[in-house]
Amino acid sequence: MRKRLGIFLAVVMASSLLFGCGSASNETENAAPAEQPEAQEEEAAAPAEEEAESAQETETPTAASDLKIGFSELDIDGAWRICQTESMQEQADERGYEYVMTNAEYDTEKQVADVEDLIAQGCNFLFIAPIDMDAIVPALDAAKAANVPVILLDREATGTWGEDWLTTIIADYVLQGEMCGQWIVDNTDASQDVKIVEITGVEGGSDVRDRAQGLRNIVEKTDNVEIVASQSGEWSRTTAQEVMENIIQSTGGEFDVVYCHNDEMALGVVLALKAAGIKPGEDVKIVAIDGQAEAIEGIIAGEINCIATCSPRFGPAAFDALEKYQAGEELPEKIINTETLITAENAEEQLEYGF
Repeated sequence: MRKRLGIFLAVVMASSLLFGCGSASNETENAAPAEQPEAQEEEAAAPAEEEAESAQETETPTAASDLKIGFSELDIDGAWRICQTESMQEQADERGYEYVMTNAEYDTEKQVADVEDLIAQGCNFLFIAPIDMDAIVPALDAAKAANVPVILLDREATGTWGEDWLTTIIADYVLQGEMCGQWIVDNTDASQDVKIVEITGVEGGSDVRDRAQGLRNIVEKTDNVEIVASQSGEWSRTTAQEVMENIIQSTGGEFDVVYCHNDEMALGVVLALKAAGIKPGEDVKIVAIDGQAEAIEGIIAGEINCIATCSPRFGPAAFDALEKYQAGEELPEKIINTETLITAENAEEQLEYGF
């Protein structure tokens, strides 16, 4: 049984009872709402009886035409986020939903305000890609107070599944880090010390936390491999290039592998290494995460060594989950996207799936 996110109002003899998802006593079976009878009016009835008989319960909308969908995107900067927003819009259009999207521009306060605005606009279902696990909590509270169901996309949030959100559609970010870490171990000399530089995304996101942990899960059980530097490239090609330039200067280029939390930053690292006279992919190996077409082309060119994919095409899974919920199906705590590892051996065939 999971909490029913909707308001059920019945007025009986001038009194009202309000049922929400805020307490255990308000739990209901997850089933499609039953049809409500037409209000009846009797001329001979007392005024209070007329009011009670004409009142109708407010149901959770079940048809596409009854839903106004809001999507709070954390930012639209870079190929991954652009592809995600396009995928969501395409699915909304194909399935006939009224759809509104906001761009938080990587500002946590703006994202909370965006969610509140979507609710004020009458959105009765929300998708949220949280910038920060903790900072998004006031937005989730606002949605819960308004009885608006929420599905989280590509990142986790602080709170409780079934109370603060219906499900989280996400990749296994720890696994992605482990895939990259294992590739490093398998493709470097076990008799030599291997020094890794890590370029992370913006701190605060569950993806950053988990991708970092995934790498460490492998490194910590491998005697000859160590992480010698870890700095944020802020998901940006330009910022990652600048960070890499500084690391090259401070270390004298004494490292063997650069592990990037996304492809966009890996492409910046390639530029920085080239400018320093270091051959990316040869002198220093580069591993990354996402599956951006330009980065896959980098593998084909020999400048990037491997990529653990992380597809941004969330639209089909997101709207499938919404419609399952509307049909009364119980959603799992997480819906995990499956990914693969791209190397020189399969880069040509994987290129068509790039974004």
